Amino acid sequence: MSSPRLRTLSLVLAFCGLATSCMGSASGSGVLNLTNVGRIPGINSAGGSLVVNGVRATLASTEGTPIGSLAAGNRLLVIGDSILAGTASRYSGAMCSALEPLGWKVAVEAEAGQMVGFGRTVLRDRIYEGWDAAVVFLGTNYGGNAKTFESDLTAIVTSLAPRPTILMTATLFRDSMLQVNEVIRVVASKNSNVTVLDWGTASMQPGLLNRDKVHPTDAGRQILVASIASALGTAPTGPGSCLPSKYTDDSLVLEDTMPTTTIDANQSTDSTVATTIPKATTTTVSSPTTISAPTIPAVNTTTVAPSTTSTLAR
Repeated sequence: MSSPRLRTLSLVLAFCGLATSCMGSASGSGVLNLTNVGRIPGINSAGGSLVVNGVRATLASTEGTPIGSLAAGNRLLVIGDSILAGTASRYSGAMCSALEPLGWKVAVEAEAGQMVGFGRTVLRDRIYEGWDAAVVFLGTNYGGNAKTFESDLTAIVTSLAPRPTILMTATLFRDSMLQVNEVIRVVASKNSNVTVLDWGTASMQPGLLNRDKVHPTDAGRQILVASIASALGTAPTGPGSCLPSKYTDDSLVLEDTMPTTTIDANQSTDSTVATTIPKATTTTVSSPTTISAPTIPAVNTTTVAPSTTSTLAR
């Protein structure tokens, strides 16, 4: 992002509750600008909250500074399961739409139903392609063995080091997710290149999840990618672009889980093919609402027995 664009940032708003990131809105425009980030397309600010399609929410909190200031370049690898797959170009294209304007060259490698080991598969295939930073969101499909999960996640983080890496916490749709998020924080505490983005707490705000309490609504996806944009910040170089994905098999999940694709069945899914994504309809809310984080009981890691089965997100 060029310096003139950075200079367009104006009023900085401090948010409490779930979001510890600072955000600002351009005076009189109502369009959200994030400190050190810039405008997030399709999202408006209103009274200290973000509004997408009438749903008001705050961004996920970030533990640490935006990692864009730590990256050596702008090539970003995003690894995940169905939740991030729904932001890929074959569906909503929300991830590239949010991050390209910030100067990031983005590859989304995410498939529905994948467990944490999928991250190791992706890295064995693509780690040598010159990535400068990464976002990893693997934990929703948890096998129940904390040691295995920690081992795989540590291997992923170690492979990415010293690249700055964001680890995202999982939505608390069942008790086992408490253990997942505990492990994520343990791994982060042992690796200085890792920043934690707490989607697990932020996703519990009304209107962000579908009936299954796992997968984001359209508004939830926009808040999700805006949260990632905030945690990344502006890329150190530019311009941004949307890079091709190699992993696109979403057959492990049930029907009606993934968002409706915007790509015609007769069209190529190559990143060079343009797709039409409707812009979010925004609503201005005059009065802010403070959303407090829910009280979550402490995790008793000594009483959780390893499971021999794998649970796939619905």
